[in-house]
Amino acid sequence: MIDRVVCPHCKKLTVRGKYCMNCGKDLQVEVVERVTEPKVEPEVLSPTVTQPPGPSVQQPAAQPVEQQLAEDVTEERKLIEQLSKLYNWSLKLINLLLEKEASSDVFVEIYEEYSTRLNNINERRLELLQRYEQRLRELTEKVENLKVRHEVGEVGDREYIRQKIELDREITKLRPKIGILQNPVEIRLADIADFTENLKRLMEDVKSKGPQLGISQQLTSKIVSDLENLLKATDVMREMHKKIKHEIAKLELRFKIGELKQDEYLAQRQRLERQLELVF
Repeated sequence: MIDRVVCPHCKKLTVRGKYCMNCGKDLQVEVVERVTEPKVEPEVLSPTVTQPPGPSVQQPAAQPVEQQLAEDVTEERKLIEQLSKLYNWSLKLINLLLEKEASSDVFVEIYEEYSTRLNNINERRLELLQRYEQRLRELTEKVENLKVRHEVGEVGDREYIRQKIELDREITKLRPKIGILQNPVEIRLADIADFTENLKRLMEDVKSKGPQLGISQQLTSKIVSDLENLLKATDVMREMHKKIKHEIAKLELRFKIGELKQDEYLAQRQRLERQLELVF
């Protein structure tokens, strides 16, 4: 368990060390221990009290990092859930048309409804993604700038630690949001190759069979364009999948020529394969 103390300056919990991770000021060990001493006592009730401890007597537990991150990306997850459902319904609807299980007039009505909703939600997704990516670039530049200023002595150790913690904290919150927004169909990286092939096949089927099924050339072109936009929206995922598969291939080769021992090879391969299971 991480040893935490209360900073005598900002009164916030921080990891025991030389400086406070929140305000960057010196941690006075003797003062900190006096402040934190009552908090390490496990008993909060008088020995004469026999009733079971309830919510009113329990010390509030620190919120887990995973829970905090999950709460930070709630808006993005809800947005992508709506988007992925609409994409899924639209793709199923197109397949039903191609299989002649949906009449052209009913198809047109439902597809246009889905298309309008998809455009609205996707605009919001792209707006957020652009904003977060721009902010991430700004923060990355600030980190590099701060590092240089610290190395040349312009920024002292305490101030560097304080600013670095603040910047890293915001970067940590931004990365999961960007990852979620880059996966509009909520599929695993491992499935992106099959999804891409199915999407391309569907585009060809719509081009060749659309007019025969009573769909106007204008709507046929729109459906194909929508599918192409969906394919483009998964560009980042396909690139990530390609890089991971490339790294796995390099590992296999290094293992075969004897550079890596079996346990090293398996450990690194499992780490990469776990990344393929991610949905973000």
